[in-house]
Amino acid sequence: MQAASHPPTPTCKIAALIPAYREAMAIADVVQRTIPHVDLVLVVDDGSPDETAALAKTAGAEVIIHSVNQGKGAAMKTGMKTLTERGFDFILLLDGDGQHAPEEIPRFTAPARDGSAYVVVGNRFENVKGMPIVRRMVNSLMSRIISNACGVRIPDTQCGFRLVRSSLVSYIMGSSDHFDFETEMLLLASRAGFTIQSVPVSTIYGAEKTKIRPVQDTIKFIKLMRRWQRQSGTMPAGAAELRQAAAEK
Repeated sequence: MQAASHPPTPTCKIAALIPAYREAMAIADVVQRTIPHVDLVLVVDDGSPDETAALAKTAGAEVIIHSVNQGKGAAMKTGMKTLTERGFDFILLLDGDGQHAPEEIPRFTAPARDGSAYVVVGNRFENVKGMPIVRRMVNSLMSRIISNACGVRIPDTQCGFRLVRSSLVSYIMGSSDHFDFETEMLLLASRAGFTIQSVPVSTIYGAEKTKIRPVQDTIKFIKLMRRWQRQSGTMPAGAAELRQAAAEK
């Protein structure tokens, strides 16, 4: 059953959540550019050995520090739980490495303020110039699989630039603590009947080193989809194709 829509909430409180690990080079700039668009910026430093936490705090963010590295998903869970408990209506998620343009945050907050949004996911596929071809192919395949599982087209399920209504947080915590949590979040939101929308965002790749591990993270994704199969009774179309590709690596 589709969740009922909320009335317009023009004065809703929106917090930005930035999970960060070893982002000393970019975090201050990301925080400073994010601040004008939200009511609070919270950085969850996931056990960084560098100055990520100190630089984020100096730039104007509130900071929570994990004493040891637990994974991006764990950092996101810590932040979402904290912000929900503090009464924020929406949580805007973006990465701390500069791959998401804070100037595009209003594209997410507009559907939040008009009351139509539950989950809003960035879509980089309207302009893929600059996205490495291999990543483009993998993202496209994974997005097709996840869209099939969710029952709604989500063009770019691997985009971490997204917004969620805080009332969803208890539904989407899941069991994943790494990059696959971003996928599990969509699966659980769709299972609970919440709408998922997409908005176009820029494709930005610089000199930063990706933390994604292609083989290991593909295996995690396949395991996640198998758990979904056990729970739902069906494996979404395209999963076998991805499984075969992983076996050939």
